[in-house]
Amino acid sequence: MTRPGHDRDHLLLRVCQLHYEQQLTQQEVGDRLHLTRWQVGRLLKEAQARGIVRIEIDHPHARSHDLEAKLVSISGLSEAIVVPAEADEVATRRAVARAAAEYLADLPTKPSTLAVSWGRTMSDLANAIPPSWADAVTVVQANGGLTRPGPGDPAAIISSLARQSRGSAVFLPAPAIVDSPKLAAALRREPSIAEVLQLARSADVLLFSLGAISHESVLVKSGNVKPADEHLLRQRGAVGDAVGRFVDSTGNPASPELEERSIGLDLADVLSARRAVAVASGEAKFAVAEACVRRGLCRVLVTDEHTAAHLIRHLAAPDQPNERTTS
Repeated sequence: MTRPGHDRDHLLLRVCQLHYEQQLTQQEVGDRLHLTRWQVGRLLKEAQARGIVRIEIDHPHARSHDLEAKLVSISGLSEAIVVPAEADEVATRRAVARAAAEYLADLPTKPSTLAVSWGRTMSDLANAIPPSWADAVTVVQANGGLTRPGPGDPAAIISSLARQSRGSAVFLPAPAIVDSPKLAAALRREPSIAEVLQLARSADVLLFSLGAISHESVLVKSGNVKPADEHLLRQRGAVGDAVGRFVDSTGNPASPELEERSIGLDLADVLSARRAVAVASGEAKFAVAEACVRRGLCRVLVTDEHTAAHLIRHLAAPDQPNERTTS
């Protein structure tokens, strides 16, 4: 004699096979097994609840919604976009950049003004942005540029983002870091530079990638950060940079001396941005991503699953304030 439970298990299996493997509609499954469409729907839901059927999305663009929700709940972020890590760091960086491009293109209210930093990740993002992602956006350079050719050229990034929205590009005609505070102060007072910085401060969205403190850093390889600067930064506990501003593990400036020589939005500007979106991937960015989130330098973080897991393990309790949430 067949047990009733066995009969139901067999029925669940048969419904799942017909619907998922043979791709019959719920009505067709019902006709085959002498069930109503409503009964088939209930059986399919039961099969999922009991783990007989598991539905997974296996796609390079797939997001990790569980990690996103957990990260938002403990961090003070308003949004987190988390994507699976790829086989290597370059592939992961490109996947995260692509997710950031999709986030920007999917904003329900498109920015009229977008301030952006530069670097390898931002270059990947500019390459991934879909055509006509917005209409007539003014794209503004948020920090000074390269002193010699290197990866992540700001002109190419800003031009591409502006062109793909049929907008305009506004460049900051100054290096990211100069040799003396006096020269930096004089350049900041130049009307052509001051006007660009003011436009960047008032942008609807500030979009920037986080950089690690290493010999491979774009700021180091481009010559903006000299070997003596890098040595000083390491001594001061720098963990990386946000919009070209080097921070320690608390998200505060690691070197006041270097701050005075830097041209671009400063950390106070980042904290007061209308919508600050940070992009980071890879183990080398764990520390700077943690510092950025702790300080509240971004409201939105786009990252990979390993960086998100690190942040979830290390961030403070959700009721510990950051400067952005208490301002």
